[in-house]
Amino acid sequence: MMMPDADDELLQALAVLIGREALIEQRRLRVVEILRSGPSLVLGEIGADSMQESLYGQARRRAPRHFQVTLRSEIGQQLHPVARALLNEEEQARFLRILFTQ
Repeated sequence: MMMPDADDELLQALAVLIGREALIEQRRLRVVEILRSGPSLVLGEIGADSMQESLYGQARRRAPRHFQVTLRSEIGQQLHPVARALLNEEEQARFLRILFTQ
């Protein structure tokens, strides 16, 4: 039987975050997708649609803004502050263990 690698464990753990919401810097954000690269969280802003333009610069439709945030902070071995805001203490400890004890 093969042991799941840390990437699989991490992605499975991150999957429970899809749909989770938090107020971060006065913006209501929801986790809408998990990206393997990074790994990263894709956050959609709730209730603040922005105008999307066509290829020719014409306003086409209103859509929520999206932000991509890596799980790892650029400073040392810690979680990104936005990712920490979405996690409880137990989840933070689990992600730190998975990310930095490989």
